[in-house]
Amino acid sequence: MEFDITFWAALGFIFAAYAVVGNDALQTLGTFINSNSRLPWQVLFLFAAVIVVVTFTMGWFIYDGDPSWGRLANTSKYPPVEVQWYHTLPPLVLLVITRFGVPVSTSFMVLTVFATVGGLASMLEKSLIGYGLAFLVGLLVYVLITNTLEKFFREHEPGRKAPWGLATVMGIIIGTAIYYIPPMINEEISYSAATCIGIAIGGLMIDVVAITSVVKFQNSTMAVAMSAVVAAITAFAILTFMPAGASLDLGLFSISREVSSVLFSVLAFLTLYVLATRVSSGRVVYWIILQWVTTAYLWGVWLIQDFANIFVFLPRELSPLESFGAMFVIVGLLGYTFANKGGPVQKILRSKTAVTDIRSATVIDFIYATLLFFFKEVSDIPMSTTFVFLGLIAGREYGFTLMTKAMSLVKTSQLVLSDASKAVIGLVLSINMAVGLPFLAKSLSEGTFDTAAVVPNAAYGYFLIIVNLLIIPITLYLLNNSKARMVIVGSSLIAAVVLFFSTSQYLVS
Repeated sequence: MEFDITFWAALGFIFAAYAVVGNDALQTLGTFINSNSRLPWQVLFLFAAVIVVVTFTMGWFIYDGDPSWGRLANTSKYPPVEVQWYHTLPPLVLLVITRFGVPVSTSFMVLTVFATVGGLASMLEKSLIGYGLAFLVGLLVYVLITNTLEKFFREHEPGRKAPWGLATVMGIIIGTAIYYIPPMINEEISYSAATCIGIAIGGLMIDVVAITSVVKFQNSTMAVAMSAVVAAITAFAILTFMPAGASLDLGLFSISREVSSVLFSVLAFLTLYVLATRVSSGRVVYWIILQWVTTAYLWGVWLIQDFANIFVFLPRELSPLESFGAMFVIVGLLGYTFANKGGPVQKILRSKTAVTDIRSATVIDFIYATLLFFFKEVSDIPMSTTFVFLGLIAGREYGFTLMTKAMSLVKTSQLVLSDASKAVIGLVLSINMAVGLPFLAKSLSEGTFDTAAVVPNAAYGYFLIIVNLLIIPITLYLLNNSKARMVIVGSSLIAAVVLFFSTSQYLVS
């Protein structure tokens, strides 16, 4: 079997794979890497690599050879093209930028050069909405938990106390959300009640396992007995709550109620036995289990969103050899990223409040994953996960500031605007490359300068002028983040967003 992939497509794919993995390790795996820094990087890498393989394989089977999970299916906005030399430059630029720790949107940097004007407008609109919603969610959640749950974290070490029941609550939230929200957005998307109940039961079992493992049994007979009791409870819960004839949908295949009860009860028995005989504190184990489960949830949802940024260079339908060869490349580059502890961009996350605490990291990851899941169900239009992440972190920082007064609102605003400004610089650079590179390539090949080919209407021309003018106040602010310049750049960004939403329909006319 031969590869049906050109040299430029393969080169662009490799650049994009490393740039995307290296840049977005901050958003999806950064807190996981930080709070598990004592573990060998090989262990963390193996965990992340397994999720990559599972997510990739599910997408490839479900979407008939398209591992991008249908994110590039709208060919009117993201048409298949023959990859040229200039398509490889954006991910190469992204590679350079990430070396300086700048939180650039990989979706805009990589996809914009492939997208039509309509595709760019849709992606920008969804990403800005993502930033705003994430900001509001982060602000609301941390106003509520800063002096409650986060105060509990500050006053108690992970091994001292654990808020038993939190895993159950998280499982119920996820199960309820995926049962009710998708049909409200798209009637064709729905998950079975059995699947949702299974997720809630999974949260309950994490609580049961962690609580039970507080006791370290010296007698192996007692450990076996306790593990057997928990296994029996697990099987009983599944057989009771899952309707007769129901199955647990895992994407590629389904597991019947009876088989599910056997598998989960065996898993519960083995887990409890190991914890009961080898672990002295279920309180620490509780947070370890909770964080690793949450990280798996986040990493999987993020891959579904951002696989499009990598596979846009390849044909929409890949053969088995092409597909799993590409997956092998991604896993190898992921390993390199883990060996470097997430890369230079990781320093942004380390500057934020309490993200090295495994408990705070778990809360951040859970909220971020749930937001990405929501936007995955809203539409198949690609979006910037970076914008969602920065919005969540911004809302979180404001929530902390309002409730603890540990930092002034001015200082918090300066930090938030600094991150937002850097993201906008990346956005402007992406748009300029999307317009300039095809124009340059056509001019060199044909010897003519046809601006109409890359700027189809006057509204799009004005849009390009405005986004480039934003660089002036942003640059001045980054050089000197005084209060006056903070107000100017903040006002400029808000005005630009309002103008975009009020005139975006004219960009594609």
